[in-house]
Amino acid sequence: MGMEIAFDRKKADFSRIRPIPPELYIDEIKHKTFVEVNETGTEAASATSITMVALSAMMTSINMFVNRPFFFAIRDNNSGTILFMGEITNPEN
Repeated sequence: MGMEIAFDRKKADFSRIRPIPPELYIDEIKHKTFVEVNETGTEAASATSITMVALSAMMTSINMFVNRPFFFAIRDNNSGTILFMGEITNPEN
């Protein structure tokens, strides 16, 4: 499909998206699709996510021990807009 260069750390060129260093490349693309067909009709949905990585960014991970259910929200610090919300109902699974 002609996308190999976008995944190459050395050849990817996203300078029109981010004209200043660090340079970006595509690390991962995930696509999830749901299709249900039954006697009443068809239902379908899909979503795609792309993970881009900055070459000089350091990847850090945080280990978190979850021992009870909780609610979480991810929000933009600048606008305060909630981007995602979720709930952990059974942390042992």
